[in-house]
Amino acid sequence: MKMRISVTIENEDGSAFADPTTVEVGVPEVEAFTSPQVFDQVFDQYERGVLEARNEVVEAATEKYLSAVGKKKRSRSGKCKGERSFSDQKTIQSMQR
Repeated sequence: MKMRISVTIENEDGSAFADPTTVEVGVPEVEAFTSPQVFDQVFDQYERGVLEARNEVVEAATEKYLSAVGKKKRSRSGKCKGERSFSDQKTIQSMQR
């Protein structure tokens, strides 16, 4: 058996921010739970695989998110030389006082 974990980051309006990120992980067959004595062992296999897959898919989705943030930041850093940021203006105001 396998489990598919998918993460989608959306804008407030419901539109896709980026393509969905999906990871598949193998999980033990239901038949592996043959007795109460093996339940803990089989469930541990299931849980470890799922947690690793969850971490992997969230990490990949976060990389997409931060990549978009980096692109936006680079486009903003291309300001005209005379243009000031808000933080620059706060500094200028405090220096004038």
